[in-house]
Amino acid sequence: MKTGNEKLKDAKYGSASQIVSSVGLPSVFPREMGPNTMKYLQEVVDSGLSSDMNSRFEKILAEAHGRKYCMLTPGCTNALFALFTALDFQPGDEIIVSPIADYGDLCGLLFENYIPVFCDTEPGTGLISARTIESCITERTKAILAVNFFGLPCDFDPIMELAKKHNILVIEDVCQSILATYNGRLSGSLADIAVFSFDPEKTLGGDTGGAIVMDDEDLYNTIVNRAQARGAKDFPGFGRKHLYRGIAMRAPQCTAATCMANWEILPPQVENRRKMARLLDEKITGIEGVIPYHVPEHKEHSYWMYGFSVDPDKFTITPADLANELNKAGIPCGQGKYYVLPAGVPFLAENVENMVYPYNMPVASRKIDYDANNVCPEAVNFMDNWIRWLWTEKYTVQHVELMETIIREVCGRYSKQS
Repeated sequence: MKTGNEKLKDAKYGSASQIVSSVGLPSVFPREMGPNTMKYLQEVVDSGLSSDMNSRFEKILAEAHGRKYCMLTPGCTNALFALFTALDFQPGDEIIVSPIADYGDLCGLLFENYIPVFCDTEPGTGLISARTIESCITERTKAILAVNFFGLPCDFDPIMELAKKHNILVIEDVCQSILATYNGRLSGSLADIAVFSFDPEKTLGGDTGGAIVMDDEDLYNTIVNRAQARGAKDFPGFGRKHLYRGIAMRAPQCTAATCMANWEILPPQVENRRKMARLLDEKITGIEGVIPYHVPEHKEHSYWMYGFSVDPDKFTITPADLANELNKAGIPCGQGKYYVLPAGVPFLAENVENMVYPYNMPVASRKIDYDANNVCPEAVNFMDNWIRWLWTEKYTVQHVELMETIIREVCGRYSKQS
């Protein structure tokens, strides 16, 4: 089948997608690996692949976040895939999703024929809120998937209160916010269920992986059955019978080993990320047209990425061109407009127009709007004026000072006041 996009290149991920600084700013890669990495990997080898590495890390992750249950998966997309496989909603039921997110947040729900509904973000934050969610709730709404954008949690207490009122499940996407906090509580403990990513470029980078944590025993058992046992039960005298169309989302033991070792060195890494990010915020405050990201006092950012907004009226070039100039000057930055999901998944709008199942009515209760400018104008505006790059615990005061110099020089060069 020809799509008309044969000449486009495939998207890159992990280390292959990283921009290298031209002035020697350190990259996320190569990653620092925890000192026990080889010890844990050797345990996997010495056990003849019979180690309990997965259950050990699952226990650590669950206890750290005050959860009863944890299941490791090969990645975060897989974690959400496994979760939606177990939820037993009906085709055409609606999941409210943060509009600034990654396709992995959609993959599982789409394969279950649930319909994503995008709410907007609060101005200047990139985060959804109870206020922006409420107008999207219908009788078909079954869950809210709240993404903690680039390392900062949403305001979960009002979201949970709203969800309880409507009997809606809340899922916290922690992929970018591990060790961030909200009102003193760890990201990952703020909603009914939380999902994590341990992909190599993430804050807790491992050998690619993910996890789901929760307190609901019945849901946990269903996820394990459908995503590890492939929906099978063991019948005496016969063996396994598949009672559900299950899948295999088992995490490799080496993933657990690398994640567990890197978890042990994570707290000081995140603290240095915060320290250096706050320092750069201070240094660029007051630069004409540059708007540092505001972190409320009741939250702690974990800085998977760092970014700032720009006032387009203050510059002689567009924010996109400004990002390109900063990039050429040595800051490995970009805009990431693809994070506006309604714009990044055009096939959804096509499915609506062509009434492809489950967007035909019925099954769908209404025509869903996937025009980003209509459904999430604040998210579009935010990302249009946002410049960001992967942050790393390798940054020092000297690196921050170099970044400040570059930002001042480039922004000054293109300032309308110069």
